[in-house]
Amino acid sequence: MINFHLPLHSTETPYSWLTRLALHTGYPNVRMALQHLIGSDHKQLASAFVSCLPQIAALSNTSGSVLADRHSILPAFRSFVTDDVYQDAQSCLINGRIESINTLFSITANRMKLNVPLRYCPICSADNMKMHGYAYWHIQHQLPGVYVCPQHQIALTEVRVGRRGIVFPGAPGKTLHDTTEQLLKLAKFSSTAWKFPLERYDGLRYRNCIREKLKEFGYVTEQKRIRQDKWQRSFRGCWEPSAAIEDIAALLQNDAGLYLQSLFTSETKLLSPLKHFLLLAHLFESWQNFKDFYSHFDCNDRELTQAPQKEPLTIRVLRYLPEKHGSLRSFARNHQCSVITAKKLAVQQGIQIDRRPKMLFGAERDLIQQLLKDGLKTAEIACKMLCSVAAVEQILAQNPDIVRLRKEARFDAAQQKHRDTIQSLLMTSPNLRRVDVQRTAKAAYMWLYKHDSAWLYQTLPAETPRTQRWLH
Repeated sequence: MINFHLPLHSTETPYSWLTRLALHTGYPNVRMALQHLIGSDHKQLASAFVSCLPQIAALSNTSGSVLADRHSILPAFRSFVTDDVYQDAQSCLINGRIESINTLFSITANRMKLNVPLRYCPICSADNMKMHGYAYWHIQHQLPGVYVCPQHQIALTEVRVGRRGIVFPGAPGKTLHDTTEQLLKLAKFSSTAWKFPLERYDGLRYRNCIREKLKEFGYVTEQKRIRQDKWQRSFRGCWEPSAAIEDIAALLQNDAGLYLQSLFTSETKLLSPLKHFLLLAHLFESWQNFKDFYSHFDCNDRELTQAPQKEPLTIRVLRYLPEKHGSLRSFARNHQCSVITAKKLAVQQGIQIDRRPKMLFGAERDLIQQLLKDGLKTAEIACKMLCSVAAVEQILAQNPDIVRLRKEARFDAAQQKHRDTIQSLLMTSPNLRRVDVQRTAKAAYMWLYKHDSAWLYQTLPAETPRTQRWLH
């Protein structure tokens, strides 16, 4: 029973307070202290969103909403999601349902690392030692995009933390970067956005603001198309001096072009706060500058900045008339698609187009289609018909029904193969446990777990009672 009160500092993280409390309990080790405090000794305590927040709220006499809004990184997402999504995420955090937060914020899709190394400022830690006699972890230093202390303008030190480890600021760590003007600007963007988030986020309004700002920098054509190459080169040039940061380097190397394009092409896609902060810090002077631009932006007072949306290519091909549009090549050029794509979709829709005579005629094409339905590989068909693989694949692309049938046939073959593997293993060794089956036939087990779990659990041996699992 806890019979003393440990104060929670205004900028302290829940992990920091819980670890300090664990030391004050007097238990001989951390596992016993955590078992007593939160009822478990295997929680991911150093994660950005801790699942034991309800227990911490009860122990610290602090409401869960206060812990979520003032002592976690949750407000960093507030500016880039709708009110409903944020309220759902807040409720999930308060009730310890972390898996739902991952889904709401598309954390896995954004490759966000929620158990990132903890960061601390040496000067802040020294000030804490002088004032309180101990140092604690500040939530401002754990925000996405904060690699420099906004107050003291020095690089933060990163410390790796184990799953059940207790680490305090001042522990040996590493600093892989120097303090640059851009990193300091990024840190101020993130910390200010965390304190003063954007109200009433509107995705369309947000994208129009970005498009208007790109227009000011000359990244938009007269036809209101974004010059993606020019914009991406400028974006990379802005953040390449900060490539020593692992998260920034990963975006520059792999996803910079993709996520900048998806901002306008995938309207429902949720981007991580770091991606937003990198984008906004490249275009605006400060977070307040962006908020003012956003609040005063009015689409009715400007020329419509959103580029006209393209119709789906399938619909446009249906409207192709040779006597009106001319050749297929000129039609494809005017509609910004390849001739092969236009021809393939036109054939799918049954549109008659003028084509030069080919080596494969009607009877041969019908035979190739039948062989494709039979499941033969395209290379085997090409060898049998004495033609190129590309010619066979072109016929395959022009028949989407055959593509679907071939996928279903491959799925059925793989399903039967993995089922046979599990059944033969159980026949030869009927006394195997479920975990033994998983270890012995891992590939078959995982495939069936993903695609045929109902059959798998019906076939596997009975589950070992929990009271007997540790006896094996």
